[in-house]
Amino acid sequence: MTAGQAQAVPSTTTAAGNTMTGATQRDLSTELTRLRASNNSGPADRGVSVLGLLLGVAGLVVILICFLQSREYSSILNQMDALTLSLFGVALTILGSTLYIRASMTRFLRYWLLRMVYEQRDLAQRPAQPSAGEE
Repeated sequence: MTAGQAQAVPSTTTAAGNTMTGATQRDLSTELTRLRASNNSGPADRGVSVLGLLLGVAGLVVILICFLQSREYSSILNQMDALTLSLFGVALTILGSTLYIRASMTRFLRYWLLRMVYEQRDLAQRPAQPSAGEE
């Protein structure tokens, strides 16, 4: 693997310093590959992500157009109309950003939950180790 390529499975060290066994790492890697291959997030998640990007870009375009139009108006009433439309663009941008972040967090939390399941399964299969004071 070259330096520019991303590693398929991130670091497997937990906060307590425990490391998943090799078999658990292979199982997790296999499951992640299966999820990526089948796109288990479904078409709805991808659609929400794309919709969020499109709404965000559309909102920015609306804001830019309204700003350019408002500079050409001499009447304050016409400028206020353009301002009202630009607020609609701000709302579109916020909605699009929210949808995109929601879809991104869903993918991240799905991976995190899968990793936690495999770590807990691995910890449950390990024999209990006596602590330093119990020997």
